[in-house]
Amino acid sequence: MFYIQHIKILIFITLSEMGGAQKVVYHIAAGLPRELFEVTVACAPGGELVRWLQQLPHKVRVVEIPELKRNVSPFFDLLVLYRLYRLIRRGRFDVVHCHSSKAGVLGRLAAWMAGVPKIFFTAHGWGINEYQSRPARFFYAWAERLAGAVSTRVVCVSESDLEKGRRLRLAAGGKLCVIYNGLPEPAKRKGALRGELNIRKEDIVIGMVARLAPPKEPLFFLEIAGRMAAFSERCPGEGKLYFIIIGDGPLRPQCEEFVESKGLNGRVFLLGAREDAAELVQDFDVFVLFSRWEGLPLTVIEAMLAGVPVVANGVGGVGELVVHGETGFLIESLDPGEAERALARLLADRDLRRRMGEAGRRRAREKFSLEQMLRRYRELYLE
Repeated sequence: MFYIQHIKILIFITLSEMGGAQKVVYHIAAGLPRELFEVTVACAPGGELVRWLQQLPHKVRVVEIPELKRNVSPFFDLLVLYRLYRLIRRGRFDVVHCHSSKAGVLGRLAAWMAGVPKIFFTAHGWGINEYQSRPARFFYAWAERLAGAVSTRVVCVSESDLEKGRRLRLAAGGKLCVIYNGLPEPAKRKGALRGELNIRKEDIVIGMVARLAPPKEPLFFLEIAGRMAAFSERCPGEGKLYFIIIGDGPLRPQCEEFVESKGLNGRVFLLGAREDAAELVQDFDVFVLFSRWEGLPLTVIEAMLAGVPVVANGVGGVGELVVHGETGFLIESLDPGEAERALARLLADRDLRRRMGEAGRRRAREKFSLEQMLRRYRELYLE
């Protein structure tokens, strides 16, 4: 009689709230074949990721770590490092796979201390950028290099991040590789958003899905909304123009204040965090994302799978998703005039929106499918 020995994997991520990295963790944990892998996920408590995993038909063990916080906290971070070390030693894991910046440093160091044979990290966009102070950039780069030294492999979600990792020497060149994020096609639910908000079929919807935090620049999008609010009056034959933001975060009060002060109530809708965002995007005519920096944003992939053209700031891996002039338009340096011109071109041409949306759907199916992402991670664990 033969017995299959499961490969024991610990997947570690900082927060469990809804976000792109959390969706990737969920799909990996849910999609790995049960006959080969035994999966444990460790994260901060209470978020959507914990509930998603607990609702799976097959068992994925979830370990919640209350001391795990978003911001740097020396006392709590050392406590998390100790708790992780004990968890890994007791669990005798074959693989530790970390996601997000803080978990990437603490998890890799704890795995190395515990003698784990394979230590992986997926960088969903490096946590080092030009908006930080010089001391902060130095500290984060030093921490990444230390963790990179004990890593078996460091996965970048875009070629842009791979090049940045090499340029900043965040890990040895031979350890760096690229695995694109991937998603399943969303359930067909066209009409749900328009029905909820009483928006007619002939009206035009421009929307974004993102955390309302400075890196995502939601106030830049609202500035564009204010500049274009009269678009429908300037374009005879088209319906009214509406703007949708799906997401929540620390900038929500400022966003609400902007909408109120500019008289955009009834034209701009802040829907908060929605787990059905991928379905609601199907009612967008144009998807926008004006981030300061990015890895490989899942929300853009969701828009492409929904057949929606994209206008976005061409940072990080966004340019590897959106083909300028074919599946949407890329702008540079968050120029409001350039963003408005790109949107106006799409809004004035329904056929252009359709062609770009279909081209985006084909590209997402070919390059950013869930099956491709899972296959690459299985190969990584088994190599």
